Amino acid sequence: MSRDWQLPGLSLYLPGDISVSVESPLKTDDKRSKSALLSETQTVDPSTDENKATKSGRKPIAHPIPTRFRDRFPNGLNWTNFTWMLVMHTGAVASLWYFSWTGLAICAVLHFVTACLGVTLGYHRLLTHGSFKVPKPVEYFFSVCGMLSAEGSPIFWVATHRKHHVLSDLPGDPHSPNDGFWWSHILWFKPRVLKSEEEALFARWAPDMWKDPWHRVFDRIFPVFTILLGIGLFVAGEAMEPGFGWSLALWGVCMRAVLCYHSTWFVNSATHIWGYRNYETTDRSRNLWWVALASYGEGWHNNHHAHQRLARHGHRWWEIDVTWMVIRTLQILGIATNVQDRIPEQTK
Repeated sequence: MSRDWQLPGLSLYLPGDISVSVESPLKTDDKRSKSALLSETQTVDPSTDENKATKSGRKPIAHPIPTRFRDRFPNGLNWTNFTWMLVMHTGAVASLWYFSWTGLAICAVLHFVTACLGVTLGYHRLLTHGSFKVPKPVEYFFSVCGMLSAEGSPIFWVATHRKHHVLSDLPGDPHSPNDGFWWSHILWFKPRVLKSEEEALFARWAPDMWKDPWHRVFDRIFPVFTILLGIGLFVAGEAMEPGFGWSLALWGVCMRAVLCYHSTWFVNSATHIWGYRNYETTDRSRNLWWVALASYGEGWHNNHHAHQRLARHGHRWWEIDVTWMVIRTLQILGIATNVQDRIPEQTK
């Protein structure tokens, strides 16, 4: 049977009646559920003693931060990822000298398509957590939107995120601020990963997707989508006016991708450091309004960690969740089914 979070031991819901569980390293006498609602919204000051995050008085577990290069990068640096990010950020800066209103409009539209439809709706709420169901062709469409974000293949994204949920802010979490802000924000995917390690990650944390032949193809070719998009925008711009291709390509690919990157990365970093909590959880997850605005609702991160399978991340009336609005629209149109939208009664 598919399962949601459970304690003791941590269990992660996977679509298709698959579950992954590990023994929880937490030792506590707190008998309350991981998702027990705090009696009032709790603002956390990161400057206080390890945030004193939970109402029960239990402090988040902080594991030692590796200081030596070989500890952080046992197999060396992933030069492909490093070079790609350098090119994208350089292109984003260069786009300021090629500004055009058309380029800005393309950047905005593609940001919604890739960051909202691709990453938050497709990669995260649909593929990772099974918060709703759509027909397979629609699922693959959202996967393509996600690959255009240049945040990795669907299988990689899903496997990494599921691992994060089970080991959130514990040793083994791929991107916890316990290992340093910049590690959780941008450095965590820079170490070189061996092929055998990657396959083990996929088989353990995304077995349902690893069995899907299309997603295995996507895992091999995902960079091609972004490259073809850049070429297409450049050619279209040059056809409109010589030299205009740079504006469309730099704004539509580089600037847009960098904005997508950091809106996602702030969920990994900032929402585990700053913000308020609606729920008591065993990690340091927070709700942070400006990250929610930048990431189409992903910034209501404490809500999500408390009730990971819900399609709706904004649980209070003021917690605006654009991605949920899209999912709700798909539900009304009959495209999205089995939508997990029941918010705990006490949070309404």
